[in-house]
Amino acid sequence: MLCSFQAFGLGSFFLFMLLPGGEKYKVKDEFLSVGIDIGTTTTQVIFSKITVQNTATSFLIPEVKITNKQIIYKSKIHFTPFVSMDKINLKKIKEMIEFEYDKAGVQKHEIATGAIIITGETARKKNAERVLSILSDFAGDFVVATAGPHLESVLAGYGAGAAEASKHFTETVINFDIGGGTTNAAIFREGEVIDSFALDIGGRLIQIDQQGMIRYISDKVIQFIKSMHLNLAVGTVARLTDLKILTDIFAEMLVQINSNQRLHEEAVKLFIGQTHKGLEAEKIMFSGGVAEFIYSDYEIGNIKDVILFGDIGPLLGYSIRKAFEQHQHRLVESREKIRATVIGAGSHSIKISGSTILFDDDLTPLKNIPIIKLTEDENIDQMFKAVGEKIKRYENIPVALAFQGPKSPSYLQIKEMAKAIIAGFATSSQPVIVIVENDFAKALGQIIMNMSNNIKKVICIDQIKVNNGDYIDIGKSIANVVPTVVKTLIFK
Repeated sequence: MLCSFQAFGLGSFFLFMLLPGGEKYKVKDEFLSVGIDIGTTTTQVIFSKITVQNTATSFLIPEVKITNKQIIYKSKIHFTPFVSMDKINLKKIKEMIEFEYDKAGVQKHEIATGAIIITGETARKKNAERVLSILSDFAGDFVVATAGPHLESVLAGYGAGAAEASKHFTETVINFDIGGGTTNAAIFREGEVIDSFALDIGGRLIQIDQQGMIRYISDKVIQFIKSMHLNLAVGTVARLTDLKILTDIFAEMLVQINSNQRLHEEAVKLFIGQTHKGLEAEKIMFSGGVAEFIYSDYEIGNIKDVILFGDIGPLLGYSIRKAFEQHQHRLVESREKIRATVIGAGSHSIKISGSTILFDDDLTPLKNIPIIKLTEDENIDQMFKAVGEKIKRYENIPVALAFQGPKSPSYLQIKEMAKAIIAGFATSSQPVIVIVENDFAKALGQIIMNMSNNIKKVICIDQIKVNNGDYIDIGKSIANVVPTVVKTLIFK
């Protein structure tokens, strides 16, 4: 029997200013946010209305909480338009988004913030980076322009509710987000990501016309198909038997991965970058467009049943459903499947750092910096274990290391933390960005600079709360503090 788990992710933007005497000046308490997801197969838009309230008392740094969140508009699911197999149709994408704004009755100037996520094979297209400039006037400050595969795994896992489910069930939960081009997986324990990986497995890697002719096979799976000796090639008539052998192999791979079984040598090549850590999750979730067929009772009897959308998505979902039948007691169904990534899009809030911080103003402003939140542990070595590995996942883009830290750390403790942080950033050419909740950022930052012989650029700020899945913007300093925008994934 399937459990149902509901997940909502909504965007928000909020600003407070403290007036003399501690009086609170509230700029906004209700606003609109937009989420746009441009995927391998589909493109969609979501508008959210957010109500927020300052729960902090006077004289304290404001702490904003969301008091109400409502998705006010969900677009239809559009097919992502392409000019060719390797180029996105930018003109049609813009027209599509304009159409949804008009239909929702939303004006561009009404949007306070939002997120655009380009996922799967679409992120690999030649002109993917141009999408942001084409859509730049639809929202002022997007969370991310192109989601890397591991980042997408985390976003989809949060959006599908896997993080919250891992707290609810007090067990590890894996979410497989299966779209048109890739499968992005993330494993959560007690709400924290403990592994993420991605595979070239998706519903649109093979495209078939209504006459049953194969029109496209992604070069990501051509060698794999050859190694399996399957009779699948562009320009030939698709045979259900060959297609099902392929999708059954894909489905069995997911079972093997979660059971930590040995994979075929060719199957290992389907991993995008790193492989998985061999962790077995107690609960299993699916999201993405293919998940619509995993959780349904849709049957495949002939090739017409397969080519419902001109690809192998329905058949892949069917194969996965059958492969996991013996694991029914472990399956958790998320309410959002095809919309998981876009609904996991982020809330935005302005916060002010503490005043005892260390920063290099030449580095600011910084935008859209992903957060790596460490699990607290009295043993500093244990707490900072595998930090370098986590930083490497972000493929040499700037990241911020975040943790709570002790309330009154000794000099020796701060020195140990600094040493571990320097080691974690050793292979990165990016600046060292550290966020601590407690009030010792300046001391930590100074020791990091001294121990690294001032080679590394360092920003170390405190009194900011962040979580995994968040992004942070760090602005130019104002009176020895820095304004920050924390873009947090909010779920219910």
